[in-house]
Amino acid sequence: MMKRVSLSCLVFLLLAGPAGAVLDDRLDDFFGSVGELNEAPAEYERDGKVRKLEGSLVRVEGVLVADFFRDIYLCDPEPGLGHGLRVVAREHLSEVGQRVQCEGVIRREEGELFLDASRTSGRIKPFGDEAVRRPEPLFVGAEDLLAEPELYRAQLIQLGPVRVLGFRRDGNAVPWLVRVEVGKHEIGVLIQDGQHPVLHEGMDLRGIRGIWQRRGEHWNLRPRFSDDFLALDAGDFRGDEPPARELWERGRKLFRNRVGPGDPIQFRPHGPLPLLDEICHDPWGPGDGEGAESFAVLNAGNRELDLAGWSVTDNEGEWSFPAGARLAPGGRLRVARDDERYFFEFGLMPDYSFDEHPSPEDSALVLDNDGDELLLVDPDGRVADAVVFENGWADAQPGWSGAALRPFRFNAFVPEEGQVFWRKAPPDGSTTPPDSNRDSDWICDPSDPLLGQGVAFPGWDLAAFREPASCLEEAELTAFVSPDNSLAGVLGFLRSATESLELSLYLFTHPLVAEELHAAMDRSVRVAVLLNGEVFGARGGTYDSVRGIARSIAGHPSGLGRVYLWRNGDDPRHLGPDADIPDRYNHPHQKFILADRRRVLVGSDNLTQSSLPADDFANGTAGSRGVFLATDASCIVERAVAIWEADCDPRRQRDIRRYVPREDLAERMPRLGGDRRGYEPVQAEPFTTRENAGFVLNHSPENYLHPRLGYLGLANRAGAGDWLLVEQQYERAHWGYGDAQTPNPRWEAYLEAARRGASVRVILNGAGGRERQVKNTHACRRINNLARDEGVDLFVGMASLPDARKSREGAIHNKMILARIGGECWSHVGSANGSETAHRFNRELGLSIESRALFEYLAEVFRADWNRAGLHGAPTMMIEKNKGRWTGLPAAW
Repeated sequence: MMKRVSLSCLVFLLLAGPAGAVLDDRLDDFFGSVGELNEAPAEYERDGKVRKLEGSLVRVEGVLVADFFRDIYLCDPEPGLGHGLRVVAREHLSEVGQRVQCEGVIRREEGELFLDASRTSGRIKPFGDEAVRRPEPLFVGAEDLLAEPELYRAQLIQLGPVRVLGFRRDGNAVPWLVRVEVGKHEIGVLIQDGQHPVLHEGMDLRGIRGIWQRRGEHWNLRPRFSDDFLALDAGDFRGDEPPARELWERGRKLFRNRVGPGDPIQFRPHGPLPLLDEICHDPWGPGDGEGAESFAVLNAGNRELDLAGWSVTDNEGEWSFPAGARLAPGGRLRVARDDERYFFEFGLMPDYSFDEHPSPEDSALVLDNDGDELLLVDPDGRVADAVVFENGWADAQPGWSGAALRPFRFNAFVPEEGQVFWRKAPPDGSTTPPDSNRDSDWICDPSDPLLGQGVAFPGWDLAAFREPASCLEEAELTAFVSPDNSLAGVLGFLRSATESLELSLYLFTHPLVAEELHAAMDRSVRVAVLLNGEVFGARGGTYDSVRGIARSIAGHPSGLGRVYLWRNGDDPRHLGPDADIPDRYNHPHQKFILADRRRVLVGSDNLTQSSLPADDFANGTAGSRGVFLATDASCIVERAVAIWEADCDPRRQRDIRRYVPREDLAERMPRLGGDRRGYEPVQAEPFTTRENAGFVLNHSPENYLHPRLGYLGLANRAGAGDWLLVEQQYERAHWGYGDAQTPNPRWEAYLEAARRGASVRVILNGAGGRERQVKNTHACRRINNLARDEGVDLFVGMASLPDARKSREGAIHNKMILARIGGECWSHVGSANGSETAHRFNRELGLSIESRALFEYLAEVFRADWNRAGLHGAPTMMIEKNKGRWTGLPAAW
């Protein structure tokens, strides 16, 4: 029998507890552990009344051990039988490994007791000691597990060793479950969450972790992320330590000046300057996937280099450049183990391969997956460059200082396997990359939140896109605002094309935009559309209405329409060898359109009816807030074309697939929605002019965090008397995950600008209220409190647009920053939200334009949104004009 305490005693205990929590009067009960809840009888007496457990509103404490977005799992700090609990939830702020309190209604389904917190997600929160600790699994044998599976329900368990027997597939031939053998027993492992490494039949694993759960008649293990698949232990270090004498001889003959730990980066004098770059030591895929092991040699000097007689070694094997190999100033040569496999993964042929260009007395250079050294050696045996990665011998390698390179991970879904080590962009904008012979030279540098803390994967070309495109010229400047006038603006942009239209989008469901593309093909305009094939939560990779539009364009009688999907995991064509190829980016989230390759439209919005409402505006409208910018500035158009050609090239990139209808996936043409009311446009007409202006195009994952140009560059320049007006769908308070969280560098830039004397205002999306926008509410309170404590002029608010439809609000979907810096007025609009994934692992585009007239047009929109925001005591925004000229904000605000 469970021990019970009176409600008054319980309230006292909670008030005195480490969290200082107060039991809500609405609660029926409180459980200090998951085990206590699971042991509770269906009915029990308390305070003289018989209470039913099922249907009660309760609070329970536990450790968060798994987060599957809609389902989270709790256990007690000390795992034990019956100590697991499933919680149906929504967005929350807790991290896996934290001790949390969850508030919700007790329900039962197929005999399973669970907590429904879907309407109380704001009450899922850490308490007490908030430090994140890696939750320990319950080790269990397969025989015990299958004998009494109920004892382990909803708990984090670990099994092992494991052999992969095969896969089960759905009606679309998509794998959803892995059959594994543990001892003499077979167990099913769910993989529909997508967080798993490449698996193949016959693979042996040291173990596997996950949540033990029942669905219907079957029990399965549900891993949380790829780390739960425990690979066979290959040892902490690779091979034997290289001979010290050989390394010492090479170290004495280094022809470069060494840089000490505290010295600044030194740039080399004129002449050839060969550097190692683009090192891929652990490529994707089993078996022959290792054929994509590769590296590049870059000539960062200003004279050509003859590479005849040069070699590359890992202190064990060696490969030599063939006669005739030459490296021009600024050029790079790529070398791979196998050219066919390299092309398969990277989308281009290497300049040399070990197989096609064997060295005399080749001694099998192999880059060890667990770690190695890589040395570039001249014909006289002198080391020109050295790199050490993972468990290579950093301490014993002359020519290298400090820690070895390690793959960077900012979230559980970011794989280490397949990462490519690139050097950072030159910090001063020059063409010479940093070369201090330390990990701080490379994008995986864990101490640099802007140029470091980065990832790269096959198919990326950082060399071509490292710097933002920028220019100053006379050009067209056009802006459309959603929901005010964006439909007319976008349709007009499409009608301007006479030769070609190329659209690269996350989501496209608007019937009138589809009709406009049909009309373009009717007048002999070529149309190509590149869409995300893995839209979050959509069956078959995207929505029925997207597939309907895709079929209509691809099947247009003119034959001028092409539609491509950026690979999606539900496509059964991605089996066999193609199953080994990962997506290049986590999400292609960009939104841009090219017209005749002479004009480009860059926006924050998708082509949906929420962004581009098509009702009668006579009685108002409704929709989400966003902005599109269009220009014919040559540098911006040229870069957008280059990005389109790099991204949408099915001949090179295996994650691009021509759209083909499938009988098992529904298609439908979207229809126009009904009348919308509640919102009165702030800007009834689009803005357009032609003037001399400055332009910058940022794009992820290459340079959206550039410290001098574009989005962050504007914030980093703002100081006393300047303004920053930011409107974002969301800004996460922190980046990273678990115990590796770091401040969001965008928030840091806003705060530093305010500390220098700038006036900073930030609007975040508040549609649905604080219960739905938990993370925005958290960021809003945190930054406002910090700004108040420091006495700086920074306020954060949450806003939405009115909608007369019941329980509907227009979201702030914008991604915009307006900056008045001295005599310059900049407007930046793009697709990147304030998450780390958007900047390091997505494809995103953002356009900045320096124009006072454009700034004033968009500032009016910002003012209207600011004055309807919930600002927690922030003053109203009073933007004024004097005789038609911009005068700015009163000093008091």
